[in-house]
Amino acid sequence: MRTFLWTKRRARTLLLGMGGALVAGLVLPFGAAAQLNEDLLPPEKNFVSPEQLLVELRVGPYVPDEPTGAFDEILGEDVGPLLELELDVIAYRLKDILYVTGGGALGWASFSEAALSATDRSQTSEDTDLDLIPLSLLVGVRVDALPRLFEIPLIVTGKLGYSWVHWSASTGGFEDASGVAHGFRWGLQGALDLDTFEPRAARAMDEEWGINHSYAFFELTGFSPSGDSFEVGGVNWVAGLGFVL
Repeated sequence: MRTFLWTKRRARTLLLGMGGALVAGLVLPFGAAAQLNEDLLPPEKNFVSPEQLLVELRVGPYVPDEPTGAFDEILGEDVGPLLELELDVIAYRLKDILYVTGGGALGWASFSEAALSATDRSQTSEDTDLDLIPLSLLVGVRVDALPRLFEIPLIVTGKLGYSWVHWSASTGGFEDASGVAHGFRWGLQGALDLDTFEPRAARAMDEEWGINHSYAFFELTGFSPSGDSFEVGGVNWVAGLGFVL
């Protein structure tokens, strides 16, 4: 009887040992794989590429503030839109506080409406077109302390510069007039820092593409042509995406 009980206990111990080994054999590979996956993820601050350039893709309605009302009369409610690309070199960086930038922007806007008769101002079968190509030189101060230090995803930027806007007006495919308007330009931008919402994706983008930060923005912008320029200025707004490279 004692021999039977000893044999039974030994068999139970052997079965428990085999079961434990089986469980360990099933669980450990998954644990090792999970650890491997964690090791492959980019750690915090593991890699930060140099910050050299800001790129903004911008779009918004554009309505010149023409004081005589000729724009509203001829082109009606056409608002463009304005498409613009802005590139800014980072001249100075106070880490996690602000940027000082200098750069430029190039844009394009086109307006079209049925031409008006010279006699009774009724619409004709031909179109009146106005094309604008603004070129701007800008300096800016961009404050990003809130998202970098406190994880509050708000960035504020102020810009000041000078713009040259080439304009051309045509009717029925024939150019009526053209010229260049020039004057001071300003911008006040509020941006939503996208890194704050997805820091792991932001680190991966930095490692793979060299994109340090990305943001969505809304900007009020104004252009004031000098006295001898065609009045294609005014206060308008743009929105878009920006990247720090």
